[in-house]
Amino acid sequence: MEARIRELRREAVGKAFQQTLFGDETASRVTVTDQYAFEFHAQAYAPSHDYDGRFGQFDFRNHFYGRIGDFDSKEEFECACWLDIQAQQGRLQFWVRNLVRREGSSFFLQKADGRFYPDFLCQLPGTVDKPGPVLAVEYKGADRWTAAEDDRLIGGLWARLSEGRCRFVMVKNKRWEWISEHLK
Repeated sequence: MEARIRELRREAVGKAFQQTLFGDETASRVTVTDQYAFEFHAQAYAPSHDYDGRFGQFDFRNHFYGRIGDFDSKEEFECACWLDIQAQQGRLQFWVRNLVRREGSSFFLQKADGRFYPDFLCQLPGTVDKPGPVLAVEYKGADRWTAAEDDRLIGGLWARLSEGRCRFVMVKNKRWEWISEHLK
């Protein structure tokens, strides 16, 4: 009986969350402001494990920090390489391997059933007076694409409501051109 009550409560919370975020008149209930803007502090980046070269070697030049948190897959490593090359070409200012569940050094978007931590955050070029947009990039294996629909929805909503300050893309199958579209 208790398990059923927990299940029904979880379903009700999820439904209310989805209705609030994606129902009619969302923009009147949900906003993206600078009030709770996340900042990367120079001394706050503390990955559980640094990248150790297990997926290959690359001379990362544009990661915001001297250390790089480990990658979950070879595809994530390849995405990081691609992002670094874009930064070397001036299309990004810098990028960060976002950490998961590291209080004070992780960026996340709240979902009904937990938090979504995009794999990478990129600062796009701006001016001295106005920084460029932030691009959140999530690399998702094709086998997990369907299950990641909630992540795509919350990332897309965050970007849409940010008035151009934020961008979001989820990539699969090494479709780097999907990221390129957001660098313009």
